Amino acid sequence: MTLPADFIVVSILGPAIVMLVFAMITLLFAVFQVDRSATASMALVGVGTAAVFALHLLMKGQQGAAEAGFGLRYLGDTPATAFTLVILLGTALAILVSEADLSRLGLDHPEYYPLMLLSATGAIVLASAGDLITLLLGLEIMSLAVYALAAWRQGSRQSEEAGMKYFLLGAFASALLIYGIALTFGAGGRFDYAGLAAAFSAPGFDAHVLALLGAVLLLAGLGFKVAFAPFHQWLPDVYTGAPTPVTTFMSVVVKTAAFAALLRIASTVFASLGAGPLGELLPIMLGILIGATLIVGNFGALLQSGVKRMLAYSAVAHAGYLGLAVLAADTVGTNAAIFYLTAYTLMTAGAFAVLSAITNADDRGDEIERFAGLAARRPFLAASLAIVLMSLAGLPPFAGFVGKLLVFQAAISAGYVALAVLGIATSVVAVVYYARVITYMYFRESDQETIRPLAPTLRIAVVIAVVGTIALGILPGFWYGLVERGQVLLAGF
Repeated sequence: MTLPADFIVVSILGPAIVMLVFAMITLLFAVFQVDRSATASMALVGVGTAAVFALHLLMKGQQGAAEAGFGLRYLGDTPATAFTLVILLGTALAILVSEADLSRLGLDHPEYYPLMLLSATGAIVLASAGDLITLLLGLEIMSLAVYALAAWRQGSRQSEEAGMKYFLLGAFASALLIYGIALTFGAGGRFDYAGLAAAFSAPGFDAHVLALLGAVLLLAGLGFKVAFAPFHQWLPDVYTGAPTPVTTFMSVVVKTAAFAALLRIASTVFASLGAGPLGELLPIMLGILIGATLIVGNFGALLQSGVKRMLAYSAVAHAGYLGLAVLAADTVGTNAAIFYLTAYTLMTAGAFAVLSAITNADDRGDEIERFAGLAARRPFLAASLAIVLMSLAGLPPFAGFVGKLLVFQAAISAGYVALAVLGIATSVVAVVYYARVITYMYFRESDQETIRPLAPTLRIAVVIAVVGTIALGILPGFWYGLVERGQVLLAGF
């Protein structure tokens, strides 16, 4: 669908505009010292309103783009709106966890919710970007707010280290991405993905080396955000050092947005390089990254004694599973990734919500021994954590099983059988470290103190995560079918 260069489809911009407006409203709430619960409620209203706009676009099957000069494009197709809904789901769950925990942790500062909404706005822009400049804009809006949130615990060396490490490595990754954008533009003469794909696959195109260098740098820059090994080094320390509510937000929203961008680029720009003389090099590099990520993430998690750090390495491992979908991004991989990220958002947010209920007032105390006898002390928390951990391990009948099945099928259909087998093998390793936590909860005696009562918003977050995990596992066809029916060719815009 081709639109005039100055034509703007406002409805496509609706979710991002709503989030930006409510970020300003919550900031005004903060300035005038409105009750924090009211600020959290207003943030949830903003997320819900944006979700209504995104759901309308998804159900309507909007197949267009908001365009601006210089070839900039903001997409409103099915993958963009589906990823937007996943981002909003993750943001809502993070707000619920935050509202329950910020006061207890002494972190209830007025700028928190505006920063979270601004970061989510950037994530939506990143997921909907149809060109490299819009991608960079969304990435920086999302990242700058998260840098501040990662260091939110003032006076904590661990939190300050997390924020600084994330900022420095994030700046380095952004530099790689910008160099990649420059080289890609130099090779193709366009910023928009569709234009680049057409240029790279056109007869007579001869800048193959320049285009490949640009693609490699783009992959490296986005590889940092999705936590592919060896670009994952920041993730365990940042996830551990940041406050648990912030970790909840980062683990689902940032990952979803980064994978949405990577899938879009892989299905257009990377795919168009395949016909060139150097076309085989990029898939080989990507395959090596994915294989290393599966091994490093799963075996790294196996060695951890802290549950929060174990979940951090688990996030690296799941980046590897999602990478299998990236290999088939131009066919069935995008749909598989949308389903997987939906399931991952529910599972991971649920795990961190339970972890938030277990930890001390200083956000410490996540050692696995602390979970001993949790089933006897708090059966609801133990059962909820067991369900999301079994789903993260990929056990039926939960959403994680269906998600892994879809990404394995996607990789096999694209010809990457060896990587799919590696994914299946490392899933067995994952069962071990997830089962260890469940064993402590149900089969170990406890000498720990009684856990505090569960805050209402935290209970809501846990229930949403658990019910969603079970429902997606039992009835996967509803969400996957909705996305599949509305899918359009990504390169068509």
